[in-house]
Amino acid sequence: MQESETIRSFHLVADDGAGLLPALPGQHLPIRVRTEAGAAPLIRTYTLSSAPHEGHYRISVKREGVVSQYLHAQLREGDRIEARAPAGDFTLDTATDRPVVLLAAGVGITPMMAMLRHLVQEGLRRQRMRPAILFYSARTMGERAFDAELAELVAASRGAIRLVRVLSDTTDAREGDAFDAAGRIDMNLLSRSLPFGDYEFYLCGPGGFMQGLYDGLRGFGINDERIHAEAFGPASLTRTGNTVEAAVPLAPVADTAVPVIFMESLKEARWTPDSGSLLELAEARGLSPEFSCREGHCGSCRTRLLAGEVTYLKPPQASVGEGEVLLCCARPAKPSGTDAQRLELAL
Repeated sequence: MQESETIRSFHLVADDGAGLLPALPGQHLPIRVRTEAGAAPLIRTYTLSSAPHEGHYRISVKREGVVSQYLHAQLREGDRIEARAPAGDFTLDTATDRPVVLLAAGVGITPMMAMLRHLVQEGLRRQRMRPAILFYSARTMGERAFDAELAELVAASRGAIRLVRVLSDTTDAREGDAFDAAGRIDMNLLSRSLPFGDYEFYLCGPGGFMQGLYDGLRGFGINDERIHAEAFGPASLTRTGNTVEAAVPLAPVADTAVPVIFMESLKEARWTPDSGSLLELAEARGLSPEFSCREGHCGSCRTRLLAGEVTYLKPPQASVGEGEVLLCCARPAKPSGTDAQRLELAL
């Protein structure tokens, strides 16, 4: 379904009869496609714009890259794509009824749609609607998605959800009818539009948009833990804690050669400081690990670490569990003692 000039939605259902794995509102879906016959598969992650328990996944994709161009131009009803379980830590906190402020720019509206749909569905089920305000900015009317669906959600919320539409280019658009504010979402707009209250803030959009709003909210005294942001690709966020704490330093990167054993493929490589990340080392050895962002944000390259220690040049945004490593940004750690380092990966 075409949502705007640049965004199209795709509805996905399971074809194995086993049903869909559960998702939380705000999570993304890693998919794998071949854009050409015989080409290597490509993995990308797209945020779900559907609520949990709707019986299908919906991804809403902006046409801008190789895979998104393929989806827009070639994917047809009945085609099959591979998908992994929904993932991501940018999710609606459902353990509280605190009012929600959603701040979205461009295609950053997609996780907000999942959150709003969940809020309305749960509110109708419980007969108690959690208040929410969505600030949604787009460059033009043609690029703005989900107009009709948002109007339906606002109506279904019985006054609990409020929508503030922001346009950068208001040509041929009438204020109050096609948009509510001109320009961009900033602290001045929030100050004018938000009644005094205790809110949870959710941000999704370009990096500059999120950083500016995050810094502004922190400057207004909003606690860091009340500000949730989608950190993906180049749109990562630099946070400031609520108190001055000593940051836990990352272990230094190894400065000598380190043997790396890929246990499942029975291959061995020798990492040196010029080798780059463990993903780059594996690719140089002829392996094809799964990855998407190559930035430590999406978690697609998460792999079990069987032996040894790794470190990162900067803390990754994706969560890393005990005994796991993000190949795309991990490097062997410098040994703390005199014993030689050796890495073993489940790859």
